[in-house]
Amino acid sequence: MIPRGKLYISYKNLVEGAYYCLTDRFRSPGPDVDQCANEMVCLSVRTGIDLVLNALNFPPGFEMIVTDINIPDMFAIINWHELTLVPIPVNKYTLNMSPAQVEAAITPATKAILITHLFGGIMEIEEIVAIAKKHNLIIFEDCAQAYAGNLYSGNPASDVVMFSFGFIKTNTAISGAMIKIKDPGLYTEVVAQNGHYHQQSTAGYFKKLFKGLFVKLLTNKVIYTGFYNLVMALGKDFEQVLGGFTKGFPGNDIFRQIRHQPSTPNQRLLRKKLANFDQNSITKRIQLAKDILSKIPDNYKIGFENKRHSYWVMPVETHNPDALIKHLRNNGFDASQKASSLIKLSEAGGVPKPEELALDNLVYLPVYPAMSAKGRNKLIQLIINFSH
Repeated sequence: MIPRGKLYISYKNLVEGAYYCLTDRFRSPGPDVDQCANEMVCLSVRTGIDLVLNALNFPPGFEMIVTDINIPDMFAIINWHELTLVPIPVNKYTLNMSPAQVEAAITPATKAILITHLFGGIMEIEEIVAIAKKHNLIIFEDCAQAYAGNLYSGNPASDVVMFSFGFIKTNTAISGAMIKIKDPGLYTEVVAQNGHYHQQSTAGYFKKLFKGLFVKLLTNKVIYTGFYNLVMALGKDFEQVLGGFTKGFPGNDIFRQIRHQPSTPNQRLLRKKLANFDQNSITKRIQLAKDILSKIPDNYKIGFENKRHSYWVMPVETHNPDALIKHLRNNGFDASQKASSLIKLSEAGGVPKPEELALDNLVYLPVYPAMSAKGRNKLIQLIINFSH
């Protein structure tokens, strides 16, 4: 069975990370690589937005306009800071939010806008940023799913730009994030707050690296097929089992887990990976996606009109996702509805429009640049032949 994806980390990087862990106690403290004056490494994007909201200290009851799709923890963190979420839908063809809808949602209570780039697509946000500046709003960009090397580093006018390098993300260091903060005063405050957190233990990071090694081995086609058959024979939920390996912050107490600094070995590996990122891997990923999308019916396509899409994942839309998943798995491709933990906020009393991105009918295809031409052609034919 073709696995649903590959980790964006080499065996060499995993060994380097383990080496950093084993030699950590013998090193003098201090950064390995100079970083820009407005950038900081933190444990996760969740950590980053929590730190910034702590520093901003908005009064309770104020509002934050948000992209209506994100992971549950991001919405929970904003709620914890006693801000009211105002969701704006995403267009399923462009992966953009409507600037007109954003401006219409602004009230005297609005303090900030959180823009979330989905699936590897980059929203066109210039108009939204201009609207935000006109109303003196803070702009956050959540680029957790949108890292693509030098293709995008955030809008220059955005106040806070956040990139994730967690377990399943592009250029993963198994955990870690990079946060860019435009205002020097806010940056200084956030860095100071982050500096008060204890570091995650080196032993804990070493265990994450070992788990990364296991998952990387697991994504070998033969091993993955055997693992899938074993889990199914035991009557277990395969999605739940696999999710247990890749979930970054298991459990319910999210703040206890995110309010740490990454370990020194984690920071060293992340900085090394950022300095040595293979930009060609994104070029190959885009070309693969375009090859597949050019050959399947339009009614499957999500985000195909996005002009700066790097295709971190490739979802398709179908009215019968369970049947499509079964069809693909029976033919050797592990498609899934749960390749992402995203949820959608519904506006009270709102009726979704046909062009709005929904999650219930999405299926994530198992595609990645290393897939053979034979494999991608077979996948394309299976999608074409499926009764949509």
